[in-house]
Amino acid sequence: MRKVIMLTALSLLLVNCMSFSDRAMRPVRNSITSQLPEIRLEKEMAVALGGGMFNFLDVINSDEIDLSAVDHLQVAVYQVHPRGGEVNFSDEVFQQSLLAKDASLTWERIVKVREEDEQVWVFVGMNEKDFALEAVSVFVFERDELVMINMDGDLNQMLEYAFEPARGHRGAYNAG
Repeated sequence: MRKVIMLTALSLLLVNCMSFSDRAMRPVRNSITSQLPEIRLEKEMAVALGGGMFNFLDVINSDEIDLSAVDHLQVAVYQVHPRGGEVNFSDEVFQQSLLAKDASLTWERIVKVREEDEQVWVFVGMNEKDFALEAVSVFVFERDELVMINMDGDLNQMLEYAFEPARGHRGAYNAG
């Protein structure tokens, strides 16, 4: 009986920490379509994970990383209409759209990849007052699909963990 109660409680926790709505990404979607009125974005799939999920993962995680620093992770996939058309997504379109989602952050593009059939943009949202990285957003446009990924929280700690293996090795891999 105790196992059933534990599994039920765990299931409720996970369900309450997860959503299949694109509500969090709608300001971005709406801003994109207002800037590019010739296109329409139709949701194919969306998943949003809340901080409770990351707190749970942090409890079962044996690494040193504190996943509870992540507040939200949202992923939304949109079909771009008209299909097969040339869409001119630009840094400015995405930057303005991210401001529609969170105007308190300064959004900067840090990565842009353009290949024949795929384009990728990575933006970071900085809280300039606290000099803190609070959000990372990724946009991937491939054929007729636009994928939007957003993660927010106290991401400075995540960066420190990611770069820890390289500490003290700056310049150690120079070609000689």
